Amino acid sequence: MTPPDTEVDVNDIRVESWKQLVEVLYDIPETDHGRHRSNFAYRGLADDSWDLKTSLIRLGGDRPHVVEKLERPLLRSFKKYAEPGSLPPGGLWTLLAVAQHHGLPTRLLDWTVSPRVALHFATAEPADSRVSEPRRRARPPRLP
Repeated sequence: MTPPDTEVDVNDIRVESWKQLVEVLYDIPETDHGRHRSNFAYRGLADDSWDLKTSLIRLGGDRPHVVEKLERPLLRSFKKYAEPGSLPPGGLWTLLAVAQHHGLPTRLLDWTVSPRVALHFATAEPADSRVSEPRRRARPPRLP
């Protein structure tokens, strides 16, 4: 295991086609069940200059006291406004995972063992957008 403050050499591989990408990503042995299981975990970021920071830290900045104050009310509101019966039973980690899945800024980082899933998230939004940024919608008119 690499110590946390150690730089790791990363070899960039540039591909020119979908076929070449699939060949590079799946140049790993199949399991007995015919599945490709890599020793790698992937993160689907559209821009390689983005830091590995959680959406909650991006929202609150690198100020731990702000991040701590944000999480509790965000989760409370998420539970309050969730469709009745839609949240699975479980503790805090389950709630964080479901909230993250629905776009709530959390302390979790999404990782996948599937390069295709990572590729989807790397290309799902324009490179200059961030998932944690709120999406602006027109406010419905007020009732009289």
